Amino acid sequence: MTTTSKVVDARLRLNVLIAFTLPTLVLGIMHGPEGQIQAIYAKHAGLALTAIAAATLFSKIFDAITYPLIGYLSDRTYARRGSRKSWVIVGSVVSSIGIWGLFRPPQGVDALYFGIWMSVTYLGWKLMEIPLQAWSYSLSVDYVQRTRVQAWRALAQMGGQLLFFIIPFLALKLGYSDSTELDFRSLGLSAIICAFALPVVTIIAVTYVNNGENAAPVVQKRLGFADALRAIKQNGPLLRLLAAFLPVNFLGGMTGGVAYLYIDTYLHLGKQLPAIMLVALLSSLLGIPFWSAMSARFERHRVWAVSLITGALACAAFAFVSPGSMALPLAFLLYPTIMFTLVGAVIVYTMSADIVDYGLLLTGEDNAGLYGAIFAFLQKSVLGVSAATALAIAGGFGFDATAASQSASGVIGIKLTGAVLPAFGLIAAAAIIWNYPLNRPRIAEIQNQLKQAKTT
Repeated sequence: MTTTSKVVDARLRLNVLIAFTLPTLVLGIMHGPEGQIQAIYAKHAGLALTAIAAATLFSKIFDAITYPLIGYLSDRTYARRGSRKSWVIVGSVVSSIGIWGLFRPPQGVDALYFGIWMSVTYLGWKLMEIPLQAWSYSLSVDYVQRTRVQAWRALAQMGGQLLFFIIPFLALKLGYSDSTELDFRSLGLSAIICAFALPVVTIIAVTYVNNGENAAPVVQKRLGFADALRAIKQNGPLLRLLAAFLPVNFLGGMTGGVAYLYIDTYLHLGKQLPAIMLVALLSSLLGIPFWSAMSARFERHRVWAVSLITGALACAAFAFVSPGSMALPLAFLLYPTIMFTLVGAVIVYTMSADIVDYGLLLTGEDNAGLYGAIFAFLQKSVLGVSAATALAIAGGFGFDATAASQSASGVIGIKLTGAVLPAFGLIAAAAIIWNYPLNRPRIAEIQNQLKQAKTT
């Protein structure tokens, strides 16, 4: 009989990690313009910022229901079949359809069209990413190997976003566009690439990566949805981590939501925007292994807090950047620095794997899908609400996405949403997470208790 340690080692072979993270790489390309898509529709489709914000907020009401529901149902599928692969396959199909409609709109689109296809795209992402996240938790129960798995997924996500910002240059080279600007021509090429690539890499992942049986529940129970929600309320470390993750994604996420307008429209660096984003993503790619290595050496929550404080300082400095000769070098310096610090959130997903174990010990039930859904909701949907809120606030202050110059109040609006509020959000999160209860000794104790429960 194969021992557990051998199974864990086999699951973490390089070829298996590559196969597992390929779908995340393509999803990263899809997510590439996520923070800018609303601004792109505003500038190139002529939609009002307030209309886009309303359409986005309406679609997020749907997210608030479907995120926990998909997480719960995927957990039930895993409990019955020992696999989450069917969810991943369906999600890849819906994501491909959604991205085709969202990135390739017809002439004369309105806010309703934007809201519908944004909702379809997010539904596909939820169907795929929630089970993928839960699946990743069970690839290993080892403290260090869990960090390795999440680092690989984060690198794949960032790598995909990096590839997205190369696509405008590819579109220009292929004659698909006459500019490197982020517009519907470059988005259309991205849709073609992703719609065909995502199903292919999904087939590779579900074929070559096993189901992660190492994290099977200690005690199989048939818990209802109300029981699962009760398990969330009882999980103190989960609530603490969510309390820190919320301001990071809502207030901190504002900077990504208006980055396109801040750099393109306000700083007049539209032609340089893809290059700035490429540098920012390269910075993110460096940040992922850096913060992962620090979290493997020191207490995870303290490392994340340090990254948040550093990011808050960079956001505050970004508020002082204005149009002029220094705009370009400061944008190249500060925005990548912000991105370098924000990817410290990769630590959160390793911490959430520990929380799954804590909940497993507490309830005897593996709620990885439900927990992953909550974090995905905060990262994806709350970020979308954050971006919509930032646009609404900027628009309320008088910022005009089509104007060559901005009013004084419009400048205040873009700086408030693009730099000042994000800085406050990151500082608040650092304060909340600093004394997080699941430190390394406590995690080791939980792992030992789980091992004892499995042998009794």
